[in-house]
Amino acid sequence: MKKLNVVVLGIACLFYAKASYAQTAINTTGSYVWNTADLPRVFNGKLQLSFVRGTEGFPSYGTVLGGGGFTSAQDGAAFQMYFPYSEIHGGKVPKLRLGLYNNQGWSDWQSFYTSANANNVDTDWTAKKVYVVDKIGIGVQNPTEKLAVNGKIRATEIKVDSGPWPDFVFEEDYKLTQLKDVETFIKENKHLPGVPKAKEIEEDGLSLGEMNRILMQKVEELTLHLINKDKEISQLKETNTDQYTEFSKRLSDIEKALKK
Repeated sequence: MKKLNVVVLGIACLFYAKASYAQTAINTTGSYVWNTADLPRVFNGKLQLSFVRGTEGFPSYGTVLGGGGFTSAQDGAAFQMYFPYSEIHGGKVPKLRLGLYNNQGWSDWQSFYTSANANNVDTDWTAKKVYVVDKIGIGVQNPTEKLAVNGKIRATEIKVDSGPWPDFVFEEDYKLTQLKDVETFIKENKHLPGVPKAKEIEEDGLSLGEMNRILMQKVEELTLHLINKDKEISQLKETNTDQYTEFSKRLSDIEKALKK
């Protein structure tokens, strides 16, 4: 038992020694000692805290954590992370800048956001790509759709995925509703067949993809009706022409008989 205790104590001492060796202190350089003109490589091989102010080239009053790798001759190994002093002095958004590769100095200050500051009214941030797991509401407190906007949307192009496009209307086996039946339906229901009622649109909104599909089906059906009517008119014209020709011939024969 004593031997076991000695082994355990030895392992504990070993871990303590390793932990003490791995621990690194963050040195505070003092109050307002950094300047924006400092080269990034000045901070390589260090991890330091400092209090800064706007007159030294920083966004405003605040605390900066700076440090970098062990390449003392290269700007690209360093970073500075700025934390604002307060909402009045510096705002709510922390900022970060990096040492540029090949000794090109510092990058511009870039803001980074968290749930504590990203949704502030005065927050203005830019992103190249944004992936949202749940929902986005613009002017909407509790969006029920993936994207809910309470206001106008302007775009140069909107692409909407839709269901099967209604080219089936042009298939030979498609049963085209007769116009007299469409008229009867309109008188009874006050809307076109297959088109949502006004009350449904007012309550549930309008689905652009679905409505465009419905409208295209109606356009195609209307086109078929026009084609059929054009054929009927052409047939009537042809019949009238034949009747007129026959009538003219008979009239001519009558005139010849009367002269005799």
